[in-house]
Amino acid sequence: MLAKPFDLVLHHAALRGVEGLRDVGVADGRIAAIAPTLPPGTRSEDLGGRLVIPGFVDSHIHLDKSCLLACCGTGDLKEAIRTVSALKQGFTVEDVRQRAQRTLEKAILQGTMHMRTHVEIDPRIGLRSLEAILGLKRDYAFAIDLEICVFPQEGMTNDPGTEELLVEALQQGADLLGGCPYTDSDPAGQIARLFAIAVRFDVDLDFHLDFDLDPGGSHIGEVCRQTVAHGWGGRVAIG
Repeated sequence: MLAKPFDLVLHHAALRGVEGLRDVGVADGRIAAIAPTLPPGTRSEDLGGRLVIPGFVDSHIHLDKSCLLACCGTGDLKEAIRTVSALKQGFTVEDVRQRAQRTLEKAILQGTMHMRTHVEIDPRIGLRSLEAILGLKRDYAFAIDLEICVFPQEGMTNDPGTEELLVEALQQGADLLGGCPYTDSDPAGQIARLFAIAVRFDVDLDFHLDFDLDPGGSHIGEVCRQTVAHGWGGRVAIG
């Protein structure tokens, strides 16, 4: 038992896999005790049998492109990429922040506590989106762990200046590196360069790859080969 009261006690909570209701005591932002009965805390809430579960994890979202539906028509993936390519040239730091903030706040209110957001980096958008999302990461750290994955949506080996911007993004605080080989004129070359950068900065990788029902055209095999070659097992995701 703590010498001082819990910061928060959730009374009469239902827990997954536990019969009967429990009280949950929180201290310093962490669950410190679970028992049939706990004394009142500095703040107490009676849940009346409502369920308490771990926070949600959103492992793949694009906050920099959220809330753009009014600007887009309907179409396939290629059309979406073309539309955003044109739109993002006019993105400002404040514009990206405002749109991303709306989505982030909705996620937090629905119980999301961990999120990996992909952020496009290339000569058209530069580092403006990254600047906006880094600000949100700082401002909402009290509520959510926001992981920033920077990636080249429109290719890298075919888009001069993109690789240098990705490196600068990692230097400025991006958490990991993403890839989009299917938009590159040299998919295997992009994969190789991204692994080299990831090893240099000791960061994980997250590839946009799993789009094709034909396994022969997915480049997943090349990612697997590079993962083994660099000893990056457990640090590479494909989505």
